[in-house]
Amino acid sequence: GGTPPSARYHHTAIYDPVRDRMVVFGGQDVSYFNDLWSLSLSGSPAWSQISPGGAPPSARAGHTAIYDPVRDRIAVFGGGDAGGYLNDVWALTLSGSPGWIQLTPGGMPPNARIYHSAIYDPVRDRIVVFGGTGTLSAYLNDVWALSLSGSPVWSQVTPGGTPPSARYHHTAIYDPVRDRMVVF
Repeated sequence: GGTPPSARYHHTAIYDPVRDRMVVFGGQDVSYFNDLWSLSLSGSPAWSQISPGGAPPSARAGHTAIYDPVRDRIAVFGGGDAGGYLNDVWALTLSGSPGWIQLTPGGMPPNARIYHSAIYDPVRDRIVVFGGTGTLSAYLNDVWALSLSGSPVWSQVTPGGTPPSARYHHTAIYDPVRDRMVVF
């Protein structure tokens, strides 16, 4: 039921376990979007638009979004808008009245990028970002972590072993049994 969002691609969706719903942000068709939509999952699924407070992120596509269970919020990183590639971080609080805030992490941030992957690492309370494509090179295979406790801080991660080839438009999940990020 409800009115669904307009057709789009390069958007994000997260599962909100507290409210048992899917939340969709942004994307593009001929233009970019920064709208938010909710699909309730219990009973008869229904779409509704979310109108949060605060200044929203720029309309964008090719970004990543994760659900932050400790702070009951969605965190959005990067993507691209009408002005080019982005490396900004935004949080949408979900409890009470939803609202956008831009985060200003410490540390050196990753280069601006689109079509990367990101997972939430619950053991270390951080976001892990891999790959994508950016302005400095066609494809990336770097790994970055954004700590979420206290004041957020970016740090580059240098894993051991042989890294995957540089790539974009891939997917990744967190494997809780083996405490690892799996990229496909």
